[in-house]
Amino acid sequence: MRLIVCNDREDAASRLADLLAEALIAQPAINLGLSAGTTSVLAYIQLVRRFHAGGFSFRQATTFNTDEYIGLKPTDHRSTRYVMNANLFYLVDIPREQTFVPRGDVSDLEAECKAFDLLIAARGGLDLVVLGLGHNGHVGLNEPGSSPRSRTRVVQLTASTLAAVSSGERFRSVDEVPPQAISMGMAQILEARRVLLIATGLGKAEAVSRMLTARASPGVPASLLTGHPDCVLIADHAALGQTPKELVASLSA
Repeated sequence: MRLIVCNDREDAASRLADLLAEALIAQPAINLGLSAGTTSVLAYIQLVRRFHAGGFSFRQATTFNTDEYIGLKPTDHRSTRYVMNANLFYLVDIPREQTFVPRGDVSDLEAECKAFDLLIAARGGLDLVVLGLGHNGHVGLNEPGSSPRSRTRVVQLTASTLAAVSSGERFRSVDEVPPQAISMGMAQILEARRVLLIATGLGKAEAVSRMLTARASPGVPASLLTGHPDCVLIADHAALGQTPKELVASLSA
């Protein structure tokens, strides 16, 4: 795992946007896995600005979002589909039929998960995945205990995740947050050719430290990424506050 140290959340989002723009230039027909966390969305907003400045296109790209909340229609402003449409897809030249977000409002959720897996496999897997780090070490809503062999499935969100999500921009209270979500599995994430993991703020400091210092295990799903052959952690100073300085120095060298 490599580390890019940033000053704050805005700086981290800018670095993520730079890396995504570079990836689209190098591989126009890229298969992207995208999260819809607060800092990731901020990076997409900056990526849109870079797109309109010229130099790259989304026309050949295909995207797969890492998660969607159960019970939310795509037109619900709290849904991942809505957030992605509003902050990225509708603002660039990507064909709508090349953007895939699991449907959380279908009657047969198991079939939806299997279909999502088949879509990823049919396109040759993921070239690059963007992930946010959860307070409890989750990635893509793969909560603690998620197997490295897990595929897209319905997950039960933990109390800590529900509380963290409820304090964001999408949900105003814990009662508003659906208790379940569809999550891209750890297997697809670990099989991706490159992973960009972003963590910002004091609230992520413990999770970052546990990920980097503890033994890799499903108990801290993000720790499984430390063995990935091409994983980049983009973190600000606050998020690195509990990580030993010598470790930060070695990873960012």
